[in-house]
Amino acid sequence: MAIRELSYVLRRDPATGTDELTLLAAVPEGVPDDLMERIITATHRAAPASGAALSYTRLPGRHGGGLLCSARPDEEWAGLRVDARYAVGDPDGTWPGRPIDAWRPRALVRPGHDPFADPDRRWDGALLGKFARDAGRRLAPFLADVRRLFADPAGRQIVVAEHDQETVARWIALACASLPLSYARALTFTTHTPDPGTAPQQILGIGPDTDPAVFDRCDEVTRTHLFRVHDGLGGPGSPRLTDTWAEVTAWLWCEGAPPRTDDDTAHVPAPDDAFTLLPLVRRALDRERWEHLDLLGDETLRDLVAAVRDAAERDKPDGDAVADLARFCVRLGEHRPSLVQPLALALARRRVDAASPRDAMTVLESCTDLHLDETSWRTLRAEYGPPPEDELRKMLRYSCDTWEKPLHALLSSGAGTSPVVEEAAERISRVLGSSDARRAGEDAIVLLAALDDHGFTRRVLERLAGNLTEHRVRNLRDLAASSHGDWLRTQLDGAPLAVRLAVSAGVLGRAPHHLRGADLLIRLAEQHLDGQVPDAPTLRLLWALVWPASGQLPREDLSRITQVCSASLIVEAKLEIRFTPWLRHPNRVGSALVDFARAAVHSSRLTTSERATARLLTLADDFERGHEPLGRVMETLPVLEDRAGELDPTLRDAIDYRIARGIARTDPVDLFGSKALRYVAGSMRLLGHYREAVADARREGGVLAPDSLRDPRRLAALFAAWRTGHRGATGAWRDATDELLVQVVGEALRQLDSRDVDEVVRFLARRCGEDYARAWHAWCRR
Repeated sequence: MAIRELSYVLRRDPATGTDELTLLAAVPEGVPDDLMERIITATHRAAPASGAALSYTRLPGRHGGGLLCSARPDEEWAGLRVDARYAVGDPDGTWPGRPIDAWRPRALVRPGHDPFADPDRRWDGALLGKFARDAGRRLAPFLADVRRLFADPAGRQIVVAEHDQETVARWIALACASLPLSYARALTFTTHTPDPGTAPQQILGIGPDTDPAVFDRCDEVTRTHLFRVHDGLGGPGSPRLTDTWAEVTAWLWCEGAPPRTDDDTAHVPAPDDAFTLLPLVRRALDRERWEHLDLLGDETLRDLVAAVRDAAERDKPDGDAVADLARFCVRLGEHRPSLVQPLALALARRRVDAASPRDAMTVLESCTDLHLDETSWRTLRAEYGPPPEDELRKMLRYSCDTWEKPLHALLSSGAGTSPVVEEAAERISRVLGSSDARRAGEDAIVLLAALDDHGFTRRVLERLAGNLTEHRVRNLRDLAASSHGDWLRTQLDGAPLAVRLAVSAGVLGRAPHHLRGADLLIRLAEQHLDGQVPDAPTLRLLWALVWPASGQLPREDLSRITQVCSASLIVEAKLEIRFTPWLRHPNRVGSALVDFARAAVHSSRLTTSERATARLLTLADDFERGHEPLGRVMETLPVLEDRAGELDPTLRDAIDYRIARGIARTDPVDLFGSKALRYVAGSMRLLGHYREAVADARREGGVLAPDSLRDPRRLAALFAAWRTGHRGATGAWRDATDELLVQVVGEALRQLDSRDVDEVVRFLARRCGEDYARAWHAWCRR
């Protein structure tokens, strides 16, 4: 490259008002000085002074070359000093990479007032990126006008109106950074001109000081027909015109991906290739995420997809290029799947055409990454093979291990709701619930695992749960206990409750858990029901999963079931018959058994003996808690005991314990004359409970507490009750009552005064008879 440097002073003649250009040194040989001087005077003015300005112009005709000028006011020369560099030939290290790189921003002014920036200076990419994002909707129309400058015929000159030349320089730098390097070096500009009408450059900067009489940027004819005005000073500017290349380039700037890289400098595109879209696509793929895709309208995206599709259909790109095309299809399909269908079809066809005829359908089914919609899938299958609906419909006549290929094709293509797919789902659900086709059930699980379609699996499980009899749920449990249990367990999230329970039962029943009976039922309730069975159908389902349809259950299991299930729910589920062994022969009698007896006491499915047993237990429990009167209990007790027959010793003892406590808590006035103590006196098993119950009643503060027995009537009735002889009474009864009289009545007697004692005697004589009064006197003298 040959570079010649010249310096001028541009002064205005006060008398004539014309500008005069004075050369400060001799003109070097080979410099077209006349042409250069005309360009300088057409671009710059001596007055009014507008500060430093940078311009670049390509010289026409036989001279050629480029003229780079830096103009700035100079007090020493009393005018506008213009330093010019004229270059011919290919640029080298002494010439800026792009002419706009010679702009010397205020931040780079150094001592000595160099007219141009250093040759190796470049615009900061981050600075231009922020400027592009701040430009917003102004960016794409500006880039579109820049592109038209290189069209044939060329577009109109661009006028950029801004408050300062620094901003104008950034617009020019942004344009150059968006162009191929050869085009950026050819772009002519001036950061400021007083009269765009005379300046020969392509991009012309003006400021708020521009005289409207010289150039009216708001004039409709000027901005609509003569120039393309981009107004940053609040004016209307030219009508918005844009194109796909400009829209995509502006979007890349906003995404933080400058459209040109350092690698682009080595490539000089042909005129038809300078503004192709494929290089922009590759730059877009360099970004991990697209955060501003909404800046591109559907029409722009369609043009972009069309360009990529054309490359996939007509060009012969290498493997990496094809991979880029597919990556773009996948990336854009994640956001706008409907727009990528033409490209997805082209890429799929390219893949299938490259495969052998035998592998064509396999390759086609592997194109699931391209976001093909159902229509596109149908189109491709019509071109390369039979419709998968027909194939699957034919395969449904055979075992489900032959369904994978057509079923996978339909699910992948979005045709998962077609009738033939629904029929397949129904048949698989029936197979899973059939114990007569265990191998077929395993094949069905293998098919579902191979399809790996969560939505389809969910539909199968929902159908299975909708018609899940006890027989079918046990079969599903057995499948889960097989080698396929681990896969079934991965499908439980969101599956119907019945399926989750069945699969969990199968998994927990095998190694390493080996849970059985109540342990299994309780674990299932804890895992899936928050520890409580909510309703009768769920209880029956759990029962079917844990125990066989018939046979006797361990009593220990029966008693533990009530930890997660109420007694009333057992009866509602019609399972009370399975609990009668627990009712008749309990290991212990607690509140759970009493609750069950209370819930089952009226069940028609129990025998007379079992209902009587339940009633005996609830009667005794109610009597102990004071909810049944003494008289009714004494009348009902013998009848129920006769109907119940011989009771288990543990159950008998529990009933006696409660009866004894109920008697001990009865008011002595009501106790005297009743059959209650006759019932106790004839039973050794009751006597021990009764003595303990009397001691408890005294401590608990009831009718036998010392304070209560200060009532002479109550003390007299208690004395008479315990002194009454009963037919069939044992010697132990007499010994016990003698001891109770001393411990209870004797202690209470010490609290009475003489008048209270006389009242005891009068009550005994009046209510019980003179014999009891004499017996009182005799007992007191002992």
